[in-house]
Formats: sequence, structure tokens, C-alpha cells
Amino acid sequence: MSSDLRQDIVDSVEDINDMLNAYSGLLDKVTQEKPSLVEMAALGSILQSFYNGVEGLFILIAKQFDKKVPCDNTWHQSLLSQMMEATDNRNTVINSDTASSLAAYMKFRHFFRHAYTFMLDWERLQPLVDELNTTWCNVKDAITAFCDTLYDD
Repeated sequence: MSSDLRQDIVDSVEDINDMLNAYSGLLDKVTQEKPSLVEMAALGSILQSFYNGVEGLFILIAKQFDKKVPCDNTWHQSLLSQMMEATDNRNTVINSDTASSLAAYMKFRHFFRHAYTFMLDWERLQPLVDELNTTWCNVKDAITAFCDTLYDD
């Protein structure tokens, strides 16, 4: 793996960490009390940004190692599936459990992009918020393990 790609991956991981740290106060607060409508809109934005960041990591990997990023109508799901498969050029990036967790964030992102924020429902949002740190730790561990299998060019 080139040092530029490695740095791009490290930078992306740090960006997601920084984003989650920046909003840790809100993420902690909603474990104790139901969020307001404005807080739910902020949480929706956080969840969308989280998945955008993870998908950006997957795009980096797909471009570098697979030399292709899906471009069909379901390319987001195809990219997620692509990361579960080993290729001649790379090992798997994530396992099926992590992909399943991420699929819920991908689905939410689609909803969030096409809905009004006043339509957010805490009962549906809460599981994603509650599992955000665990999901991120699993993704981060998978990305680290993937990078550890690679060698410099």
C-alpha cells in the first residue's frame, strides 16, 4: 500500500473520530433523556456524516485495490458487499456482522437525505445512536486489521 493511501485512510479515520468526539456531549446526553426535535436533527446529521465517512474509506479501498467502484443504481449496497469479499489484490475489509450493522446506517442515511427532519422518530433513531460507538470501533478495528495485512509499495 502506498504511503499516500495509508495517510488518506489514517486521515479519514481521524476525521470520523474527531466528528464523534465533537458531538460526544450530545451523544452522551441522549442516553439519559429523550432528545428534542432540534437534537434529533443534529443526531440525524451525525449519523449521516458517520456513514458518509465510512463509505469514503471504502471508496478509497475500492479504487486502489479493486480498481472499480460500483456505479449501478444500488452502488451503495454493492460497495458494502464488495468490502466483505476478498479479491486477488486484497483481503476482506469487513465481516458480515459489521456490514449488517453498517447497512442500518446506510438505510438511515438514505431516509435522512430524503425526509424532513421533523419526521425523525426517536424510537427508530435511538438504536443507531446507541450502537454508534460500537459500530465505529468494529469498523475501525477492521480497517486497522486490513491495513496491517498490506505492505508498502
